Amino acid sequence: MSSWALLIAALCVPEILGYSMYKAEIPNGDHVPHPCKPNFIWHGVGHRQVAGGGARNPFGEDFAKNGHKWTASLCRQDSDGDGLTNGQELGDPDCVWTPGSTPPRTSNISHPGVCDPWNKEECVSKNTWVDCSAGEFSCDYINDPDVLNMTVRFPRTKVPAAETSYACFNFQLPTDQEYHVIATKPLIDNPDVMHHMVLTSCQGTVDLLSEPEDRMMPGCTRSLGMWTLGMTGECIHPQAGFRIGKGAAGMASLQVHWTNPRKLDTWYDSSGLILYYTAKLRKYDADTFLVGQMDLPIPPRMPNVVHKGTCTSRCTKKIFKGPVHVVSSLNHMHYLGIRQNLTMTRPGMAPLTIMDDNPYIYDAPKVYEFNNPLILKPGDELQTYCTYQSLSRAKTTVYGKGSYDEMCNAIVTYFPAENITNFNCKQWKDTDFCDVMENDYFDGLLFNASHPNTSAMIEKVIVRNAGHNVPTDQPERALAMMKRFVAGQFEFNSHVEGGVH
Repeated sequence: MSSWALLIAALCVPEILGYSMYKAEIPNGDHVPHPCKPNFIWHGVGHRQVAGGGARNPFGEDFAKNGHKWTASLCRQDSDGDGLTNGQELGDPDCVWTPGSTPPRTSNISHPGVCDPWNKEECVSKNTWVDCSAGEFSCDYINDPDVLNMTVRFPRTKVPAAETSYACFNFQLPTDQEYHVIATKPLIDNPDVMHHMVLTSCQGTVDLLSEPEDRMMPGCTRSLGMWTLGMTGECIHPQAGFRIGKGAAGMASLQVHWTNPRKLDTWYDSSGLILYYTAKLRKYDADTFLVGQMDLPIPPRMPNVVHKGTCTSRCTKKIFKGPVHVVSSLNHMHYLGIRQNLTMTRPGMAPLTIMDDNPYIYDAPKVYEFNNPLILKPGDELQTYCTYQSLSRAKTTVYGKGSYDEMCNAIVTYFPAENITNFNCKQWKDTDFCDVMENDYFDGLLFNASHPNTSAMIEKVIVRNAGHNVPTDQPERALAMMKRFVAGQFEFNSHVEGGVH
């Protein structure tokens, strides 16, 4: 399919979000889990399709008969016949919840339309329509005779008894000659905890580790591959690859993000990636850059909250050293995200929609692949709009690395790599990170941009210094000021990675 056909198809997705209003009509309607895919959310609770639309499941039939309203009668029904009432499954066991309020229970939710446990004898015949498959990875290039592969995976490692945790492990890459990584495929050992993985190449000398460590490796910032829930792998455009080997990167760092909402201390994991690489170099080196927003306050119980991130025309003039060819792109938010798009504007042209996920479904990511690459030029402006729904949240959600924090990133893969000098073109409010810092780092740390203390300090340091305005187009002066304030006055996260948190 051509890139333009893909764009048209993306824009013509049925308005499944029309059903999203029903999420607000049932308790915990925005985070009902998939019964046989850990960490996946069933977005269209009343439908057989996870995304919504089409045939209804047993709960959907009862919900429709009840006028699409949550009542005591519907609450006390057992739509899926598994011995639990709809209220018990959705966190309203006493049938007291009303729309707009916080449900009595927001954890240990189950699906009211799928007999559960889904594989027990009395449920198997009722659940024949439930799809538990993970999907198959398809990439013709990995079967070429010149393509080699290597596996990078964690040693068996205990998962911390924490809701969200990160760990990194380093690997030696082949250095006998130059290679291009052309594809990656996930190896998921423990799907109950895996949230995502990011593999980055390392510049300079990086120590091999005896065991995974809870920190990002300095100097390991160039993308080699990633996986997140719902992805079956990555297949790079045939004109480009991520360069490794002699004269390039001889080491790589794999960061994993584990989600353990029940904080169990019995989980272990040894997930990783298969790298497919070739000495038959492609024409161009590939890389990725980011467009997004880091100031993301999302109040509780809101049906619609929109934030915008812009890679400004001034920034692309600064960090683009020439035209770049976009070969793929991916939207990335967390569980509150319901829609995200990325558009490009150029003087004299109508705005171009590069991608539009409507609806956005976190655990069913859509990679937009452009067989005919899209061309971006210095002076182009890129904007991503991220829309969130926080109906079941009892407190404000902010930007962060945790599974239940939020993100607003558009991840763009392009060639040639050398034509962009800073892959961070995100913003904090209206502050352009192409000026202030690179890769979310400040002296090796990732700051929590949504924390109110940080927010106030950044405004004070970057915008005002003892009453004097500091233009954001003077990054050296701004950074010097930040260094004087950083000790004890910024709120920092201790983890960072390239693009997906």
